[in-house]
Amino acid sequence: MLVLQDATANQKLAALRALWEQKRGERAMPYRADLSVIDLRPWLGNLALIDLDSAGDTFRLCGTNLFPRFGRDVTGLRAADLRGEGGRSLRDGLACVRADHLPSAWGHAQIVHGEEVIFNELALPLSHGGVELKVVLFASYPVKAKLA
Repeated sequence: MLVLQDATANQKLAALRALWEQKRGERAMPYRADLSVIDLRPWLGNLALIDLDSAGDTFRLCGTNLFPRFGRDVTGLRAADLRGEGGRSLRDGLACVRADHLPSAWGHAQIVHGEEVIFNELALPLSHGGVELKVVLFASYPVKAKLA
């Protein structure tokens, strides 16, 4: 995985993580209900909610700014259905969150419309009952760049 690349994207992801930290308080992770649409407004187009369930990490919703990252709207699809480096990168990030119940940040590169794009990404664990991990809040911001 790449190191996060872009200062603006990093600021947006850092602000989202700070909100997550504020909402969790003394708990291991915040409840899904702790994060309202109003709270998440600055990031909405760049967010996805992924249910961690026996069906296999299913996208409950996918923001429209994520369509280039995934190549389409992935609402209702499973993470296992995603191909290529983008799918592998997401599954690796989700595996880290599942294992540690902690936020995970990473970057990866892929070709979008013939150009190499680096995506800075963050996965935040959410619960429905305090300790049990049920949902991941995923955020991704593209950075057009050439890798050295």
